[in-house]
Amino acid sequence: MPQSYEKLFAALDNYLSGFAEKGYDAPAAGELISQIGSGGNTPLDNILNVFGCGDFESCAVVLGVYASSCGKHRELLSRFGAGGAASVTPAAVSGLFFGCADIMPFCGSLSEGSALSRLFDGASPYALAEMTLKGFIASYIFTGELYDPCFAADETEAGEYIPLSSTKAAADELISLITGLDPAQPAVIRVTGERGSGRHTAVRRAFEKAGRSSIFLMLPGQLPTERARELCTKLLLSGSIPVISFCGGAYSPETAELISDELGLVVTVSGEPLPDTSAGSYTVRIGMPSPEEQLTLWQTMGRAYPIDPSADLAELTGEFELTPGAVKKALHFASLLLGGDTLSLRDIKNGCYRSFGSDMGSKAVKLSSSFAWEDLVLPEHSKQQLRAACDQVRLRHKVFEEWGFGRKMPYGRSVSMIFTGSPGTGKTMAAQIIAAELGMDIYRISLANVVSKYIGETEKNLNEIFDKARQSHVILFFDEADALFSRRTEVKDSNDKYSNMEAAFLLQKTEEFSGVVILATNLVQNFDEAFKRRMRFIIDFPFPDTQRRAELWKRAFPAGAPLGNIDFDFLVSHYELSGSNIRSIALHSAFLAASGEGEPVGMKHIMPALRNEYSKSGKAFGRAEAGEYYYCLSES
Repeated sequence: MPQSYEKLFAALDNYLSGFAEKGYDAPAAGELISQIGSGGNTPLDNILNVFGCGDFESCAVVLGVYASSCGKHRELLSRFGAGGAASVTPAAVSGLFFGCADIMPFCGSLSEGSALSRLFDGASPYALAEMTLKGFIASYIFTGELYDPCFAADETEAGEYIPLSSTKAAADELISLITGLDPAQPAVIRVTGERGSGRHTAVRRAFEKAGRSSIFLMLPGQLPTERARELCTKLLLSGSIPVISFCGGAYSPETAELISDELGLVVTVSGEPLPDTSAGSYTVRIGMPSPEEQLTLWQTMGRAYPIDPSADLAELTGEFELTPGAVKKALHFASLLLGGDTLSLRDIKNGCYRSFGSDMGSKAVKLSSSFAWEDLVLPEHSKQQLRAACDQVRLRHKVFEEWGFGRKMPYGRSVSMIFTGSPGTGKTMAAQIIAAELGMDIYRISLANVVSKYIGETEKNLNEIFDKARQSHVILFFDEADALFSRRTEVKDSNDKYSNMEAAFLLQKTEEFSGVVILATNLVQNFDEAFKRRMRFIIDFPFPDTQRRAELWKRAFPAGAPLGNIDFDFLVSHYELSGSNIRSIALHSAFLAASGEGEPVGMKHIMPALRNEYSKSGKAFGRAEAGEYYYCLSES
C-alpha cells in the first residue's frame, strides 16, 4: 500500500474495529472524512476532485478500495448485504459512516450518470446493491497508472525535425483554437491531411507551445456507449486533451462528439472527414509540402542512405508529390531493393512505387509495360512528341520551380495526352512504353464500370478513379475515350444537359490531377474542343504506310523464331494491315508451324493466319484476296 494511504486506511481499520465492537451504534464519520484527501496530490485525491465527490461518495470510494484490498471486516460488511469478497453496499456506507438506515438522502449520488456509477460496477439507489470498485479505478488508486487498450504512443516520428510551412501553419491555427475556445463548450477540432503529412507533428507542437497536456488514442470506429463512457472516465482522470485517430479511416463523428460532450475539447486526426456542419466543429487542414520543401525532405532524409551522388533528387519532386512520411517510406523500400552499392535515381523511383501500392479497384485494369521504344513503329514526329511528354514529367521541378513557370500555372500541371488513330496503330503500346520509361504503373480504365445511366454516378466513379490514381501515383489510360469525353452538345433535353456536366467534370478532374493522363480515341474529331485546347499533347498514330508495314512485318518475328521463305514484299503490297493485325498474324502462323513437323514459318502458315485475321472482322478471304498464294489455303 502506498505510504500516502497508510494513515487513511489505518484510521478506517480502527474505525471499523470500534464499530464492530459497539454493534450498531452510529458513530460520527467526521474523523475519517477529515482523513480523506489529506494525502496530498494522490490518485485518490484526483478521483474525488475530478468527479466532485461529496462526503457520501468519498466514504463509498474509500470503503470500496478498502474492501477490494483486504479481507478484514468481511463479517461486518456482510451485515449490510455485501456478499461479494470486494463489494460494499449503499446501506453499508450509510450505516457505517452516517448512522442512517435509510439511503433516501443519498439516492442522487447513486443514480445513473453519477460519479459513483462511473467508479463502481453495480451502483444503484438500492440499499443492498452490491457495488464493486471498477478494476481500473482500484488499479489507478494503488499504482497511479491509467491504462486503456486505445491509448497510443505519440505517433510523431523520431529523427531530425524538418520545419515545413504546412505543418507550422496548422500548428499556429491549432494553438489559436486550443487557447481561444471556451472550455465550457464542447468542441471537436479535426486535423486532416494526407497520411504522413505531419498531422501528429503539428498537434504535438501546438500542445507544447500552448502549454497543454495531450493524450493520443487509436479508436476502431464508433464505440458502444458504455465503452465510450469508461474511456471518458479515464480521460477525465488523465487531465489531458484527447487526440484521436481512427483505425483504417473509420472516422466516427458520433464518438468524437460523445467524448467532447464529456471532456469539452477533443482533437481528431484523420484523412478527409465526413462533411459535418454541427456547431463546435472546426477543421485544420495540413497541405502538401511545397516542391522546394519536398526537395529538402529528399536531401535531408536521404543522408541516411547510400544515394548515388549523380542522382538528381530534384527530378523526384517533379514526378511525385509526397508527404514527409511518404518520402521516408519510399527511401526505406528503395534500400530493401538495393542491388548495388549505391541507390540510383531509378532505384529510388522504384522504391516510391513499391511503397505506394496501386489499388485502383474494379474500375481499372493494370497493363504490363514490357515494350520498348524500338518496338514502336511511328513517324519520327510522333515519337519525338512521346519522348517530350516523358521529359515534361521528369523535368517539372526545374521548369515549374527553378525557372518560375509554376507561378504562372497555378493549375493544369498534369501531363495530359490524346492519342488519336485507327485501331491497332500502337496507341496502347505507346502508353505502356511511356509507363516503362517513367517507371510508373499504368491502368486502363474500364469504361463499362465508369459510365452510368444514373445521374451523378459517372462523376462519382471518375472522382474515385482520380483519387486512387493520386494516392497510387499511376498513369491513367482511358481507351476509346471519345465514348466518355465526347463533344459537348447543344442542350435539347435532360440527357444532353447531364452529358455536358459529365464532360465538364472530367475536364476539371484532369486539370486538378498532377499526374499523367492518356486519352486514346479513334475519332478525335468527336472530342470536345475544350479538351483538345487544354491537353499538353495530341499525338497522331497514322495507319502504317508501305514503308512502316514492311518494318512491322520484319519486327513481328522474334530473333529466335525459325523463318522459311516468306514473301514480305507480297504481304506489304497486298494487305493494308495495322501493327496489331500483323503481330496477331505472325503469332498465329508461328503456332501453325510449331504444330507441324517443326518446319520453319513460311507462307503456308502465314496465309491461313491471314484468313483467320480477316474472318475476325467478318471479311471474306478467298482466291482474289490470296492471289498467287491461294494454294497455301488449299493445303491448310
